[in-house]
Amino acid sequence: MKKLGVFVCWCGSNIASSVDVDKAVAGALQLPGVVHAENYMYMCSDPGQQKVKDTIVEKGLDGVVVACCSPRMHENTFRKAAASVGLNPYLLEIANIREQCSWVHQNNKPVATAKAVNIIAATLDKVRENLPLETITIQITKRVCVVGGGIAGMMAALDLADAGYEVIIIEKEPAIGGHMAQISTTFPYFQNARQLLQEKIAAVENHPQIKVYRHSRVAELEGYVGNFDVSIRTEPAFVDPAKCTACGKCLEVRGLSGGSAGRVQPGPEPPPGDFPVQPDGVLPGAGDCRRRLPAVYRRRG
Repeated sequence: MKKLGVFVCWCGSNIASSVDVDKAVAGALQLPGVVHAENYMYMCSDPGQQKVKDTIVEKGLDGVVVACCSPRMHENTFRKAAASVGLNPYLLEIANIREQCSWVHQNNKPVATAKAVNIIAATLDKVRENLPLETITIQITKRVCVVGGGIAGMMAALDLADAGYEVIIIEKEPAIGGHMAQISTTFPYFQNARQLLQEKIAAVENHPQIKVYRHSRVAELEGYVGNFDVSIRTEPAFVDPAKCTACGKCLEVRGLSGGSAGRVQPGPEPPPGDFPVQPDGVLPGAGDCRRRLPAVYRRRG
C-alpha cells in the first residue's frame, strides 16, 4: 500500500474560519494509507513548502494530498516542491477545500469540516491510482482547422491567421458567410450586415494564411491535442478548374445577374470552379449548365 501524506492549509482565515483544520487532520489520519497529516497557516509559503518536502523525504511518501485552494492557484507550486526532493510531481494532488467547501459553507462549520474530509478522501483515492508520468516534448504543426465558415468561424480564422497560424476552414455550403446574410442590420449599432459580411469574406479569401474548403465536410478525425489528423471530403463540382476562366457566366446561369432563379448568397460568390454542379449538369436553383457552359462542365468517370 502506498504511504500517503496529507497537508491541510488554513489559507489564513479563508479556510480555517469555516473548516476545523484540526478535525480535518484527525479525519485524514483515519483514512487508509495515510501515514502523516498536519495543518499549517500558509502551506504555499516557503516554510509550508519545506514542511511538505521534508516529510516526503523523512517518511518516504509515495503520494501527497495538499488540501488548500484551487489547483489553478498552487498546483504547480506544490508539484515543483515535490519534484525537487525526488517525488514524481504527478503523484501530488490538490484537494480544493476553499472555493468548493469553506467559502460555500461559511456559516456551518460542522458541515464544512465533514465535507472537507470527504474531499480529502476522494483526492486520496485518486492519488492511490495515479501513476508516475514524465513530461515529453513533441513536434506539432501549427495549423488550425475551423469547422464552419459562418461569421463566427471567419472571425476565429482571421484572429488565428493574424496571430501567425495557418488556418483551414471547412464549410459545407458552396460559399462562406453562413446565416448572417439573412440579417439586414446589426444590433445595437444598426450597421449594414451584408456589407460587413462581404468585408469579412473578402478578408478571409485574401488572407495568405487561410485556405477555404467549400462544399466540404469532416470525414474523419483522429489524433489528440496538438496532433490531430483531419480527413476532408469535398463534394465534386463537376467543373474543370483547368478550363475555368472566371468569366462569370456561372453567375448568369444561376440567375444572379438579372435572372430570378438563383438563390441569395451570403456575399461575394465563390470562383466558378467551386460551384457545386449536380451530376445531371444543373447548378442548384438555376438552368442547364451542361447545355449553356459545355466548355467547363466535367463529366463523371
